Amino acid sequence: MASPLSSSTALKYPYPDEINIRILVPIEFSTKHTLWRTLMLDVIENEGLLGFIYGIAPPERTTVPDDSSVTGTMETENQDYKDWKKTDQLLRQWFLSTMEAQVRFKFQAFPSAKEMWMQIDKMLGQIPEPSKRDIIKEAAAKNLSHYLPLHRAALAGDWESAGKFIEQEPDSVRAKITGTFETALMVAVRSGRRKHFMKKLLQLMLPADLVLADGQGFTALHFAAVVGDVEVAKVLVQKNPDLPDVADIEKSKPLLTAALHGQRNMFLYLITVTKEDVEPKQFEGQSGRRILEALLSNELYGE
Repeated sequence: MASPLSSSTALKYPYPDEINIRILVPIEFSTKHTLWRTLMLDVIENEGLLGFIYGIAPPERTTVPDDSSVTGTMETENQDYKDWKKTDQLLRQWFLSTMEAQVRFKFQAFPSAKEMWMQIDKMLGQIPEPSKRDIIKEAAAKNLSHYLPLHRAALAGDWESAGKFIEQEPDSVRAKITGTFETALMVAVRSGRRKHFMKKLLQLMLPADLVLADGQGFTALHFAAVVGDVEVAKVLVQKNPDLPDVADIEKSKPLLTAALHGQRNMFLYLITVTKEDVEPKQFEGQSGRRILEALLSNELYGE
């Protein structure tokens, strides 16, 4: 049985039209949620389409000489350009179909996926283009392709495939398997609807493994806070009760992350398991102000 992430390849460019992008990217893009970018970039990278947002230019000619023409002066559509355009438009559709209505109209005028992605990064305040290229090169240098089967399995919630991989490489449960240094657990948690996969994976992990963080200092609990999955958060905290007090590189604990992403139920749960006296203290100083501002701006205060 083919993986739901496997690419069906056209003559020159991948064309994975079998993918249901709303399953792999279950949240809608807005200027508040950078997780959309992470999820979408995962799919793009796994399908070999990074060039469409970072590098590949369309074929210069949209038409080529028609060899069947008697005079040799007639032109026919360039198949290379046609194939490129087909995949590029598929990416554009992925973007548009996973955007909030109020921002979607701002992107419809952009003719290519690359131009749309540049605008997305501009809106999200991402790092400039040269640094992006450096990140891609670094990820390639780390031979992340070795963990691609596990990465795909985590995205799809395919425990059968993941279990076989882990059986051969037990330490892969704590390996950084993405270009942003995420573990399989982080990928499964942020992808949503992967509870069976996550619970199976947790059985093979030590409590200390849950403290592992990605490039921005996010643990699996931070990702649970972003997507608002309280059930998953409870399972993680049960495995490691110290997890709510692990902060990211911005000194934000999952509690603040939940508030920033408007996850009221998650915030109410995390406030019961986050210790007030453990540094960095989330209810004092700048962290306290950020929590209050997030509660007010996301209308989570009261009731």
